[in-house]
Amino acid sequence: MAKKRPEFNGVADLTVMPAGELSELLSSIDVGEVWGVGRRTAARLHSMGIDTVQALRAVSPKVIREQFGVVMERTCNELRGVSCIELEEVAPPKQQIISSRSFGSTVMTLREVEESVSMFLARASEKLRGQHSKCGAVQVFVMTDRFAEHDPQYSNAFTVPLPEPSDDLRILARAALWGLKRIFRAGYRYKKAGVVLMDISDGQTLQATLFDTGMHQARSADVMTALDGLNLRYGRDTVRLASAAGSGRWAARFDRKTPNYTTDWGELPIAR
Repeated sequence: MAKKRPEFNGVADLTVMPAGELSELLSSIDVGEVWGVGRRTAARLHSMGIDTVQALRAVSPKVIREQFGVVMERTCNELRGVSCIELEEVAPPKQQIISSRSFGSTVMTLREVEESVSMFLARASEKLRGQHSKCGAVQVFVMTDRFAEHDPQYSNAFTVPLPEPSDDLRILARAALWGLKRIFRAGYRYKKAGVVLMDISDGQTLQATLFDTGMHQARSADVMTALDGLNLRYGRDTVRLASAAGSGRWAARFDRKTPNYTTDWGELPIAR
């Protein structure tokens, strides 16, 4: 409504709108416009005589639940102003972290794919440490360009379980690169690679192994804290693994990327 009706001037506040005006407005909007009401659901609602948003708002939630289930019942209640889904002030820790991107140009050598995987792993491990978690397994995958119909096609993935959960980039990279060597096949033009951190658990409550003294984990934590601190202070990837250093020919292209108007002072538009 805010976008399509000029009288709202870009802002439609339903909470301050008079009841009669709101009902009239919602009566002019097709029920299929409601978020969560798909094409098939809209067709069923139309067959029941529920053609508009106002009609869905007025129907008994019990009837909606019997016909469509609890999710649509919540939607019906939300339209009445009854909050059914609480907002999350703090996002819960992720149970799986994926870092992947299509290459700017196809690559054919193991070294270049290793470089990309190491960089993706650096991004994923930053997120892992940022939520104070550790992962118990690393998956690495590669694939060719499925749109290049005349090129040989290949894709594969390999999951490497870790001896104990870790957030140490060096340990994760060693596992991922070991797995990459198992699935890499020469002669293919690779277009995409990535890593998945799996079996994520709370880093503060880990089960120790029988012969672990805790010294290794302490040293690992110190190194990762120093790594993150230096990259935060001097810029991302100021300090990185040697396996991530190279030509960067695989890096994605950003020729048509929208400028960072809201996050980078240097990219603010200048009126001349």
